[in-house]
Amino acid sequence: RISNGRVLVNLVAGGDSRELAGDGIFLNHDARYAHAAEFLHVYRRLLARETVSFHGEHVHVEGGRLLFPPVQKTVPVWFGGSSDPALDLAAAQTDVYLTWGEPLEQAAEKIEAVRKRAKANGREVKFGLRIHLIVRETEAEAWAVADKLIAHLSDEAIAAAQRKFAQESDS
Repeated sequence: RISNGRVLVNLVAGGDSRELAGDGIFLNHDARYAHAAEFLHVYRRLLARETVSFHGEHVHVEGGRLLFPPVQKTVPVWFGGSSDPALDLAAAQTDVYLTWGEPLEQAAEKIEAVRKRAKANGREVKFGLRIHLIVRETEAEAWAVADKLIAHLSDEAIAAAQRKFAQESDS
């Protein structure tokens, strides 16, 4: 209502188990996607202005309903992930599948996998790319700005951050 219907939802199933534990979530990787699927099932029904009772493995709702329905007819759901459970969820219930700026072959494989799964579900999914761009008049100027962003980080600090992410994230 505040944005007059200009809203979308970017669903994140989570990736860092320690961060999730701080939010009271203790589900493993695949269970988080099952939980997200149940949530989206209920969410879609609520947006359709249904009164919802649902008893899943993770989500339990009795007589749920929206007191203040959204302005727009539908609220698009954006979602990303690379695992099979993520691709299945994207194909079955989301509107836009997001991928990172990966090598083109990897991005193309994931997009095709989601497209095929969606078609098997009688659906079509749109696609988006999550990427950060540095744009300047010349390539040299763009690289100079990129270098300035990390000028105070040592190669060791960057490597340590990458190792930390790899160790703590199951995404």
